[in-house]
Amino acid sequence: MRTQSLRQVLVYKHVLLDGRLALFHQRQRWLAVADLHFGYELSHRAAGNLFPLWGMRNIQARLDELLRDYQPKVLILLGDLVHDRAGAKDLSLLIKHLERTCDVVLISGNHDRPLKQAGSSGHRFLDFWRCKDFYFHHGDCETEVQNCIQIIGHHHPTAAIRDGAGLRLKLPAFIQEKNCWIMPAFSPWAAGAGWVDEDDAGKVWLCSSDRILPFERPRGLV
Repeated sequence: MRTQSLRQVLVYKHVLLDGRLALFHQRQRWLAVADLHFGYELSHRAAGNLFPLWGMRNIQARLDELLRDYQPKVLILLGDLVHDRAGAKDLSLLIKHLERTCDVVLISGNHDRPLKQAGSSGHRFLDFWRCKDFYFHHGDCETEVQNCIQIIGHHHPTAAIRDGAGLRLKLPAFIQEKNCWIMPAFSPWAAGAGWVDEDDAGKVWLCSSDRILPFERPRGLV
């Protein structure tokens, strides 16, 4: 794959993976991120737990940076926009802020169902969104679509690299299977789930803000 910079990789024709956990189409001008879980810290505070509030500021700052760098026509928020109802008000403010820059497509995830059902957020949540050969949905429900690539979130994939001396680094991962691509979680609170096994034929890219690393499966992985 041709590398644009250390933190960008061309993973498909005109499609860039950015190590800041985003996917961008150079021709269609969409930018996609998944699993913000906005208001995660508010959920903990509502439950009586002390929790730092920097997560929402971090998410907004990173989105602003991506919008500035790519100037997309459409920003796709690929499900689980909130963690629960506690983040609804702040999510609405975030969306209004983002809409000053571009159109925003809100894909409903399993965490968003209370907001979608209540219809009180003032924003339209979609089950899916399609742009030519790409079909976006959250990924919590199995979906059969033909002649396109599904782009989903939900799974929070990660993979780990080891140095052979016992040190282990776990990073968010972008999983690229033939007809389904799985986005890493954008939330800084999403620890992620290990995804890779030795029988998986898909490509795995490890993402950090500085660079993207192709993941090589160790032999005898268990």
